Amino acid sequence: MARLPPDSFSQTIAFIAVAFGVIALILACVGIGTPRWYSLYVLTGTGTYAKTNSAIFFYTCDGYPGYSSSYPWMTDYNQHMQNAGSLCIVGILFLAFGTVATLIMALRYFHAWATPISPASFFLACLFMLAGKAESARYLTYNDYSANLYQTAHLLTMFSLGFTAFAAGRIHFSRRTEAGHNATHHIA
Repeated sequence: MARLPPDSFSQTIAFIAVAFGVIALILACVGIGTPRWYSLYVLTGTGTYAKTNSAIFFYTCDGYPGYSSSYPWMTDYNQHMQNAGSLCIVGILFLAFGTVATLIMALRYFHAWATPISPASFFLACLFMLAGKAESARYLTYNDYSANLYQTAHLLTMFSLGFTAFAAGRIHFSRRTEAGHNATHHIA
């Protein structure tokens, strides 16, 4: 029995999910890689503002408030920020894998057991991205553009999850219908 490619509506939904996934991947990579999660500005004597501090998961620049070896929470701060960065990177990897798997799913049928791989990857991406943000929120106040980019990427990942789950469900159901597993049998 020849397998047909997924129907055009399922393909369209999957391609929309891929588009959201690619945009989310770009935003997440830029957000995690730029040093503007937290910034502090002070008023100078001339009436202008000068940037004094900035922080990201991997380092802190120039006098982050309370970041001194005399404070006992410095090691705790460093460990939490490294954990947050690691969780976010794992989320980005799941996002990339889910995007590629959704693209493949849109072009050809997976086996029945492999159909949920794309939505599961996006779900794990959402989970790890949120865990990374929650871990870092203990010490960072998100007030600059890098955090906004990453949060937007997290939102787009959630949209991709919904679209991918819908498309995967339609594709799985159409395969089962094509094989005759969901056909209604009338017994006389």
